[in-house]
Amino acid sequence: MADNIQTMIPRYGELYRIYRDYIDNHVFSFDRQKFISDFCQQYNDMKSFEAAILELVLDRQKEQYTLILNSLKTEIEKSIQAYETHPISDSAIERVCHQHMERYSLEIEAQLDVTRSLSKPLNEANNRYDSIGYREHTAEEEKQAEKEYERCKAEYDREKARLNELYDLQKAARKEAFQYMKNRCADIYRQSCLFLDILKKYIPDGNRQEEPRKPVSPQETTTEQHEYFSMKLLSLIHEVCVGEQFEEISAPDFYANMNLQPCNYKLKTKPREKIRVCYLIFLMSEKLPKQDRDKCKAGMLKLLDIDDGYYKSKYKEPVSDFPSDSNQNFAKEMEQIFR
Repeated sequence: MADNIQTMIPRYGELYRIYRDYIDNHVFSFDRQKFISDFCQQYNDMKSFEAAILELVLDRQKEQYTLILNSLKTEIEKSIQAYETHPISDSAIERVCHQHMERYSLEIEAQLDVTRSLSKPLNEANNRYDSIGYREHTAEEEKQAEKEYERCKAEYDREKARLNELYDLQKAARKEAFQYMKNRCADIYRQSCLFLDILKKYIPDGNRQEEPRKPVSPQETTTEQHEYFSMKLLSLIHEVCVGEQFEEISAPDFYANMNLQPCNYKLKTKPREKIRVCYLIFLMSEKLPKQDRDKCKAGMLKLLDIDDGYYKSKYKEPVSDFPSDSNQNFAKEMEQIFR
C-alpha cells in the first residue's frame, strides 16, 4: 500500500501539467479529461491514504519517508495553486466530450456514400438474376448473372460491414464521452486539501516549507491548534457558499477562518447575505460540543462583523413560517450538507 504514495507523486505531476497547459496554452483534450476523472476516482479515500502514509512511515527511515512525503506535498500544493489560478471550465469539458462523441462522424458520412453507391448496382444485378428465369436464356447467361450478383453482393457486404463497424465505434465513443462528461476538478481540489491536512501530521516541522507567517500571540497559537470543523465539512460549505454568501477565498483560507485560526486573508460576507450567514453559523455551532459552542459562535460573529443582537433576531429566518424564496433555497442547500 505504501507504493501508492509514491505513484501519486508523478500522477499529481501530470495533473499539474494538464492544468498549466490549459492555463498557459488553452490546450485540453478528451484523454486529459479521462485522466482527471480516473484520478479523482482512484484517489478519493481518506482512510486508505492515511493508512498508506502510516505504512510508509513504519517501513522507511525518517529521511526516506520525509523526502517522499515532502515531494508529494509539493506536487499537491502545485495542483491546488493551478486550480485556484484558473479552473478548467465546464464548457471546455463539454467541448472535448462532444468532439469525442462525433470523432467518427466524417468517416461514417463518407462510408455511407460508398455503401449507397453500391446498393444500386446490387439491386440491378439482383433483378437481372431473378428475372432471367422468366425468359429464354443459356446456361452461360445464368452463370454470368449469378456471378455478377455475387460480386456486387460481396462488395456491398464488405462496405456495409465497415459502416456497421464505424457505427459501433461511434456508439462506444458516445458512451465513453457521457461517462467522462462531469467536471471532477473541484472534487480533486477538495480531496487535495484534505490530503494536505493529513500530510501535515506526518511531515516533521523542520521539513515543512511553509510561507512565513506574521508573529502570533500565545493566545492565537493556542487557537491555531484547535479544529472546530473538519476540512470535509468545510469543503462542502466552501463549494456552496463562497461566491454566494462570502467573497471569493481559497478552500485552505476558508478552513482557517472558519476554525478561527490565523490567516492572511480574512473571510468577508457579501452584501445582503448576513441573514443566511447567521443561519449557517447557527447550523455550524450546533455541530459542536456544548463547551465549544458559544465560544466558537462569538468568534465567528466577530470575524464576520455581525452584531450578536442582529444574529439572535435573524438566524432563524431561512426556516421561519414565511421565508423568502432565496432563504428557503438556502435552507434546502444547507439541509443537504448538515443532514
